[in-house]
Amino acid sequence: MKTEAAVLGLLTKRRLLSERQDALLDQVRVQLSGLRGALDRFGADVSPGDVHTVDETIAHLEELFLLVIAGEFNSGKSSFINALLGDKIVREGVTPTTDRITLLRHGPEPQERVVEEFLAEYTFPADILKQIVVVDTPGTNAIVRRHEELTREFIPRADLVLFVTSADRPFTESERAFLATIQEWGKKILVVLNKVDLLNPDEVIQVVSFIKENARDLLGFTPEVFPLSARLAQRGRQQNDPAAWQASRFEEFERYVIDQLDEEERVRLKLLSPIGVAQRIADKYLNVVELRLATLQEDVATLENIERQLELFREDLVNDFQYHLGDVDRTLNDLELRGNIFFDETLRLANIRQLIRTEEVSAAFEREVMGDVPNQIDSKLHSLIDWMIEKNLRLWQSIMDYLQRNRVPEHRHGLIGDVGGSFEYNRAALIDNVATTTRDVVEGYDARREAAELEEGVRNALAATALTEVGAVGLGALIVALVGSVAWDFTGILLAGVVGVTGLFIIPGKRAQIKRQFHEKITSLRAEIQETMQRQFDGELDKMMTRIREAIGPYTRFIRSQREQLIEAQRALSDVDVELGRVRAEIGK
Repeated sequence: MKTEAAVLGLLTKRRLLSERQDALLDQVRVQLSGLRGALDRFGADVSPGDVHTVDETIAHLEELFLLVIAGEFNSGKSSFINALLGDKIVREGVTPTTDRITLLRHGPEPQERVVEEFLAEYTFPADILKQIVVVDTPGTNAIVRRHEELTREFIPRADLVLFVTSADRPFTESERAFLATIQEWGKKILVVLNKVDLLNPDEVIQVVSFIKENARDLLGFTPEVFPLSARLAQRGRQQNDPAAWQASRFEEFERYVIDQLDEEERVRLKLLSPIGVAQRIADKYLNVVELRLATLQEDVATLENIERQLELFREDLVNDFQYHLGDVDRTLNDLELRGNIFFDETLRLANIRQLIRTEEVSAAFEREVMGDVPNQIDSKLHSLIDWMIEKNLRLWQSIMDYLQRNRVPEHRHGLIGDVGGSFEYNRAALIDNVATTTRDVVEGYDARREAAELEEGVRNALAATALTEVGAVGLGALIVALVGSVAWDFTGILLAGVVGVTGLFIIPGKRAQIKRQFHEKITSLRAEIQETMQRQFDGELDKMMTRIREAIGPYTRFIRSQREQLIEAQRALSDVDVELGRVRAEIGK
C-alpha cells in the first residue's frame, strides 16, 4: 500500500507533468499551424497527402497514446495483439485478414463501429487500453497493395510503432524498406521477433543479433528487440498454462510496457511524434524550395543574359546610328560647300548676261550643286534602315537560340515526386511559349516589309516637319525639297539685283545674302533631319525592345513572382523547423 506522502508526490508529479505537457502541446500546435500556413504558399503544388497528414496531426494532438502494430502479413501480428489484450479480438490466419485500420480502445464491453471507410473502432475492457490505444494495421507486402497503403498512411499518427517480424523469415528486404519509411517520420520503433518457439535458444540469440545489427545499419540506432511467441502466450493465458506462458517470453515485453512506457515516457513520445511528422514535412518542402530556387536561378541568369543582349543591341544601334547620321551630315556639308563655290563663281559681274537667264542658272545649280544628293542620301538612309532591320532580326534569332538551349527537359517534369508538378509545368509551358513566339517572329520576319515600314515612318516624319506632301518621293528627294526653294530664291534675288544700273555694287551684297540664306537653310535642314530621325529611330528602337520584352513578359513575371513566393515559403518553413528543434530539445530535458 502506498503511503500518503507517496500518493501526494505522485499527484504532484502528475500535475506538474500535465502543466508542462499543456505548455509543450501549445507550442507544438503553434508550429504545426505555422507549417500548415507555409504549405498553403505552395498552392496546387503541395501534396494533398501532406496537407491531410498535418491536419490529422493537429486534430489528434490530444488523443490517447497510439501504439501502432505493423508488420508483414503472416508474421503473427494479429496473434500478438490478441496475446497482449488477453483475448481473441482480432482475426488470425495464414492469409491477409485485416483490410482496414482498427483502433482498439478501452470500453466496458466489446463493441465495434465503422468510423469511416477503411477505419474501424473496437472497444474492449482490457486494462492496458485505459492509457494506450492499440492500432491494428493491415499486413504489408500482401497481394492487396491497398492494405499496405493504408498502413503507410496511418504511420504519421503513431506515437510508437511496434514492428512484428517472424522468426522463420526475419528482417526481409520488404521489411527493411517499410522500416525505413517509418523512420523517415521520426518514430520510435520497437521490434517484436515472433514465433521464437520455432527456434532453439542459440538460434534465438543469433536472430536477435542479426536484427539488431541490420536495424542499426538501416535506422541509425539499435531498437529494442523482444523475442517471444504470441501463440504460446495466448495458450498460457487462455488455458492458464504457466509453462506455456513462461516459454512465450511475453512477460518481458509486458514489463517494458509497464516500467519503461510509463506515463512520463508516453507523454514524451506523444509530444515527439507530431514534431517528427512536422519536421519531415518541413524538411521535404525546404528541399523543394531549394531545388526550385536553384532552378529559378538558372531562369534569372537567362533573363539577365537576354537583358544584356538588349542593352548591347541598344548601344550598338545608337553608336551606328550616329555614324550613319554623321554620314548624312557630311553629304549636306559637301552640298553647302559646292553651293558656296557655285555662288562665288557664278555671282560675278562678268556673268551678268548669264545671270539674267534664271532658268539656265537654276538648271546649273541643280546640276552642279544638288547633283546626286537625293540618291546619296537615299542610299545612306537605306543602309541605316537595312542595318537596323538586320540587327533586329539577329537579336530575335539569338534570343530564340538561347531559349531553345535552356528549355526545361521533359524528364524534369514531376521533379519533386509526389509534390504537384504545376511549378515545372507552368515554367516549361511559359518557356515553350516564349520560344515558340520568338520562332514565329523569326520565321515570319519580312525584312523588306519591315524596312519599307520604317522608311515610310521616317519619310512621314520628315514630310510633316517640312509641311510637304509625301507622295511617292524618296527620302533624298524629300530632303532636297526642303532646300529646293534656295534655287528659286537665288534666281529671284539675282533677277532683282542685276537689272539695276548699280549692279556692280549690288552683286557682292546679294552673293553674301544668298550664301548666308543657303547656310541657314542647310543648318536648319541638318537640325530638322537630326531631330526627326533621332526621334523616329528612338521610337523604332523602343518598339523593338518592347516587342521582345512583351514576348518574354509572362515568363519574366512568373520567375519573379515564384521567386518571391519561394523565399517567403523558405523563411516560414525555416522558422518552423528551428522552433520544432527547440521544442524537441526542451522535451528531451
